[in-house]
Amino acid sequence: MDFFDHVYGNQKQKAYFSSLIREEKYAHAYILEAPSGAGKKTFAKALAVNLAVHSEKGTKEETEKKCKRIWEETSPDVMMLRREENKKTIGVDAVRDFCGTVFLTPSELNFKMYIFDEADALTPAAQNALLKIIEEPPAGVYMLLLCENSLALLSTVRSRAQKISLEIFEESALRAYAKKNELPGSENEEKLSFAVRMARGSVGKLKTLLDEETFAFSAYAAAKKLIEGQADKNRSVSYFGFLKQTADFATTREALFALTENLILAYGDLLRVQNHEEGSLSFFTREEADALSLRFATASLLKSFEMADRIRSDLRLNTGVSVSAALLAIELWAAV
Repeated sequence: MDFFDHVYGNQKQKAYFSSLIREEKYAHAYILEAPSGAGKKTFAKALAVNLAVHSEKGTKEETEKKCKRIWEETSPDVMMLRREENKKTIGVDAVRDFCGTVFLTPSELNFKMYIFDEADALTPAAQNALLKIIEEPPAGVYMLLLCENSLALLSTVRSRAQKISLEIFEESALRAYAKKNELPGSENEEKLSFAVRMARGSVGKLKTLLDEETFAFSAYAAAKKLIEGQADKNRSVSYFGFLKQTADFATTREALFALTENLILAYGDLLRVQNHEEGSLSFFTREEADALSLRFATASLLKSFEMADRIRSDLRLNTGVSVSAALLAIELWAAV
């Protein structure tokens, strides 16, 4: 049984850890670095399961039950510390509580593994508390620090844990993954194209963006419709139709914030195309951006970009949603 099969791609990383486990050269601490949604937690659990498969001496049935508990996050010996909801950091008390059993004998496995999700959210004091364990770890105790940016960790922590970067996927690989696994929403070509671009190489984010329960695609579609409305000003789109279009979508603070974020990405793409910049775009396909950029003056795009950014900033100050949405529509209409 190889639970690395649950991890998409990352062939070199999987082969590396499989070799370490097989040769019993697995170190006591590793840093797994990758963007949000790239599969760090899945990789960490697969790593723990494979370590258990190699080290367990019981029957196949017993080992499979233990591995199942690891995968379901119910194993008493493989634990994960997450940042509490509505908190920006993980404090020293949380780390001390989490590591309180580090010197105790494992309950059912031959090792104990402590997984720190969002380790880059650990406060300096929390990292120093963790450092004491990393410097002199008990036998059979392993640490996995999952993070987006390992530079947020103290240099003393980084120097005592080997960093492994997980794979970031090309857009073509994400598209192939969505099609092969028949992810919900992948049959909609426009939605799939949007999700592949916005995922930034992350399989987990791709799945979230394709999820029909999220309004990510709705915000994208609303932003795109507004920009097309600007381009068709006083032709197929009227002033009051433009205002209504904005108001109909931006009924909540969350929706208006998502709309402005998408608008900022979109105007940024059009400005990059007008400036003949190379590289992939964030919102539009290259063909869409090439066509739309010809219908806007650079000054209009800059005004629109600045207005969307201003409204997004104002929303953080608890300004009224309906007033902000109306102001956004009025100013975007006047910008072209």
